[in-house]
Amino acid sequence: MANRRHHRAHPKAGDKTLLSQANPTAFPTPRPQLPTPPSQKKKTPHSSLQPAMTGDPAAAGPGREAPPPPARPPRPLSVVSALPFWFYLTAAVSLLALLLPHLLSPHHPPPLPPLLRRHLSDGRLLKLHPGPDLFASTSRPAAHSAAHHHPVLVLPGLAAGSFSFRRLLSSLSSRGLVAAAVDLPGQGLSPPPAAPPARTNPLREIMDRGIFHAFEHLVETGEVPFQETAPEPSRSFYAASEAAAAVARAVDALGLAPVHLVLHDSALAAGAAFVSANPAAVQSVTLIDATTTLPAFPAAVLGVPALGRLVLRVPALFKGLVRLSCARGMDAEEADAHRAAVRGQGKRDAVFEAWKAMNHSFDLREWRSSSEEVKRLPMMVLWSGSWSDMWIDEGKKVTKALPDAKFIYHYGGRWPQVDAYEEISKLIAEFVTMLPTTATEHGSENMDQSSGESADAHSDHPVS
Repeated sequence: MANRRHHRAHPKAGDKTLLSQANPTAFPTPRPQLPTPPSQKKKTPHSSLQPAMTGDPAAAGPGREAPPPPARPPRPLSVVSALPFWFYLTAAVSLLALLLPHLLSPHHPPPLPPLLRRHLSDGRLLKLHPGPDLFASTSRPAAHSAAHHHPVLVLPGLAAGSFSFRRLLSSLSSRGLVAAAVDLPGQGLSPPPAAPPARTNPLREIMDRGIFHAFEHLVETGEVPFQETAPEPSRSFYAASEAAAAVARAVDALGLAPVHLVLHDSALAAGAAFVSANPAAVQSVTLIDATTTLPAFPAAVLGVPALGRLVLRVPALFKGLVRLSCARGMDAEEADAHRAAVRGQGKRDAVFEAWKAMNHSFDLREWRSSSEEVKRLPMMVLWSGSWSDMWIDEGKKVTKALPDAKFIYHYGGRWPQVDAYEEISKLIAEFVTMLPTTATEHGSENMDQSSGESADAHSDHPVS
């Protein structure tokens, strides 16, 4: 019996069919598996390129590298991470605030460079009455010649000064000509004119004396105090008429009249005013890149408070500015001498005020036909033919305004007295010596006397 029970409890595999027929739910018949078509297979990314990711890099297979870990998302900037930036920015601003006052604050000017000091000792400061005083540099030939009666007077342009004409003056004197250069008021080595007295401010006077002082004055005298007077007409020594009057006094002091006048750059308006007021004191007029609207030196930079001081303090900046605008061939030593001349006491403001006082409405054609004396004057125009196309176009405008003038292109820049002085000297000497001499014996005696004068011949300049 036991064996029968055990046999029934554990049926054999062959009896499985019988059991399934008796109880179909006990042993379900397995269905045969059919092959899955390729289109229905589930594709996994990188299934054909990369092996299954495992924890062991060696399991990736020979010659294959494990895939890089997923990139972490960028963390948002926090206050702690921005602290170094604000620290360095605050430190830089603080350092700049400490250094700028020392760099830009006015102080005693340094000693003059040797080139400028030598030029100062070779010239003299003319004590003119009425002022302003003007600096003049004169170069005379070693021996008396027939060209002695052809004195040449040069009026330098804005910020150029007689210092830039020193080699041209020496070259003219070597050709037998008496050559002189006079710095216009506030330019070159001429001291800045004295500022006009300030007008009384009624409001400031009331604040100083009190309002009851005005009431007592009204009760006692019956007049209203602090009446503002009518404004006086403005007078600027940098204006063309005032500068021309100063040049006329300088020519008398030097005893050079009549002169062959050479006008450079922005000195055109002042020189033209001098010719119109003193036609008998001029034998001829030569223009060297002369203009009343586009001066070579960018004086507007000096009017910017911080930038103007910085340009005059840093030699490299000033040298780059002059070489870019005036003369490409100027060396560092000469540029430093020009910088020292403009850096003197009150000179920066003087150059800027002279630039503002330029007569932009000056008409060269109208001036040429203003009088018979001016119309009869021989004229020559020397113009840079290598500076820029725009400047060549300006020269064409001058030729149209002066059709009877002799026009010659030179190879220098806007300041040809620096990089082409021999060429300019030769052209001026040929031009003035071909003209008839109009100087008298009296004028020759005045020149001889002026060369022997020693009173006020040399004086210390304010920039030293």
